Amino acid sequence: MTILIKLLGLLCFFPVTVNADELPPLPGERHDIGGYQLHINCMGQGSPTIIIDTGLGDDSSDWQLILEQSAQISKTCVYDRSGYGWSDYGPRPRNSRRIAYELGLLLQQANIPAPYILVGHSFGGYNMRMFAAIHPQKISGLILVDASHEHQYERLDIHIPRSSRRIRSIISLPSTMIKEFPLNQKNQLLQDRAFRTARHEISSLYQSSKQVQRFGSIPTVPLIVISRGIEEWFGNDTARQREKTWIRLQQDLTFLSPLSQHIFAHHSGHNIHQQQPEIIVDAISEVTHLARVMSSP
Repeated sequence: MTILIKLLGLLCFFPVTVNADELPPLPGERHDIGGYQLHINCMGQGSPTIIIDTGLGDDSSDWQLILEQSAQISKTCVYDRSGYGWSDYGPRPRNSRRIAYELGLLLQQANIPAPYILVGHSFGGYNMRMFAAIHPQKISGLILVDASHEHQYERLDIHIPRSSRRIRSIISLPSTMIKEFPLNQKNQLLQDRAFRTARHEISSLYQSSKQVQRFGSIPTVPLIVISRGIEEWFGNDTARQREKTWIRLQQDLTFLSPLSQHIFAHHSGHNIHQQQPEIIVDAISEVTHLARVMSSP
C-alpha cells in the first residue's frame, strides 16, 4: 500500500495527458474484445498456461524478466489491462469485475486455452481472484504476490477518494520521494498512460474491494502467497503496527485454499517482481508441478 500512496502523490506532480510520442515496438499481440483492443505477450509452450496480472501503475514490460524465465516452465502470458502498455483505453469504472471480464474475452480471442495458473501482484490479486471466481473450472493454480486484501482499507485506515477528480489533491509528496520512484527507465508514453489508468483504477478501489468480498472465492487449487520481507511502513509505532496488520492480512489470504503455502521474500519490499523475481519463478514452477500432478490420471 505504500506503493499506492506514492502513486497518489505522483499524480499530483505528473501530467496524465498522452503525448504524440511513439510507443516502443509491440512485444506481443493485440486482440479486439468489443470495440477496443488489449495487448497480451506470450512465450513458451506447455500446459497449464500461466497468466500474469500486474499491480497498479505497472504494465507488461515490468514483468518481462519473469515472463522469459517462466516460459521455460510452461506457456506464460503477461497482458496489459485496459489503458496500460499497448492496450487501448476501455470503459469505466475500472473495477476488478470489469477487468476480470475483459481478461476472459482476451483469452478467448487470443485462443489461449485453459487450464490457467493465475499470478496477481498487488491490485492484480483482486483481479485474478475475480477471474478465478467467474471461471473456477478453468483454474489449476493461483499465486498472490504481496496482493491486496479485501479488508485492507478498513484495517489499515486508508481512505481512497471516491471520485478520480479528487485524487490529484489528496496527497502531496516531497520531491525527494518522487525521485526515488523507479519509473525513469520506462518509455515516457508508457509512463503517461500508466498514470492516467492508475488514476481511474484507484478511484474504483473501494468498489473492487467490495466485489472481491462478495465474489472473490477461489476453487480448491494450489495457492502460494508471497509476501514482502522488507517493511514498507516504518519509523514509528503507528507505522510498525500497520506493517504487522499487512502481514496478518497476507496470512489471511492463505485460507482461500486448503492447498496453500505462505512464502516471504526477505530481501524485497512490495515490488518483489523487481527485487527477487526468482522467488516468483520458483513459485510458478512449484504450482505448475502440483497442477500437472493433480490433473494426471
